[in-house]
Formats: sequence, structure tokens, C-alpha cells
Amino acid sequence: MAGVRRGARSVLKWFAPLYVVLIVVQVFLAGEGIFGMKNISDSDHCNKSGVQCIANSKDLDPHRALGFFLTMPGALLFLIVALLAWHPSTRVRVVSIVVAILTFVQMLLAGAGRWGGGLHPVNALLILAMYCWLTYRLRQEEPATVQAPAPVTVPAG
Repeated sequence: MAGVRRGARSVLKWFAPLYVVLIVVQVFLAGEGIFGMKNISDSDHCNKSGVQCIANSKDLDPHRALGFFLTMPGALLFLIVALLAWHPSTRVRVVSIVVAILTFVQMLLAGAGRWGGGLHPVNALLILAMYCWLTYRLRQEEPATVQAPAPVTVPAG
């Protein structure tokens, strides 16, 4: 089991910074999609007289597609790796498990209406900070090295 944990910790060391980069890409895709819309409305007048609905907009499809992969299979895979790694530091272990759960919750917040949806970007900032912290902490660790035994000296005489 020690080999599995060591391997999972190595995967975690690369998985966390990948999430940092992909979350920044997600923010870009959300901004690009929203600011690329013209005549935006989220009212009952959507799709009438040239008004575009945010919910039905194709401009946010890249954000939604990447978000799906980050929250569904990605968060589940991160959780599995975090559990397999079972980091010796309690803080790192708890953060790696909680951040995977919050990443999954991100998908639920996106479709939770006005108030739940308002928590969607707040949760994104929180999980970005947690993945950044994990990246920093996991990169600070030294790899386990095998120490050679001290030479044995035999007394002469």
C-alpha cells in the first residue's frame, strides 16, 4: 500500500496545479462568453425581439463544457487520488478531500437559481485558493530519499 500512496501523492502533486490552470481558463471562458453577448436578458422576454437569454446562450458553451469535466469526472478522480494518497499531514489531507467536494458542488451552484448561482463565483474563488495552497504545500515537500547506512568502523587491534 505504501507504493500506491507514494504514486497517488505524485499524481496529486501534478493534479492540483493542473486544476489551478484550468480554473483560470474557466474564468476566462466565462468572461469571454458573457462579454461576447449582445442584448442580454434573463427575463421572460428572452428570444423575443432579438433579446438573448443567458441560460440559453451558446456563448457560454465552452465554459459549461470545461466546467462539466472539471466538476464531474475531474472532481471524482481528484477525490479518489486524494483518498489513495492519504497524506500524512492532516491539513493537506483534509483540504485535498474538501476541495474535491467543493469542486463537485460548483456544478450544483451553477444551476441553483439566483442566490445559489451567486455563490458559484464565490465558490470558484475559494476552490482556486485551495488548489493554489495545495500546489504550494505539495511542492514544498521533499521526495522520500533512501539514506545509505553509516559506514561501520572496526576498531583496529
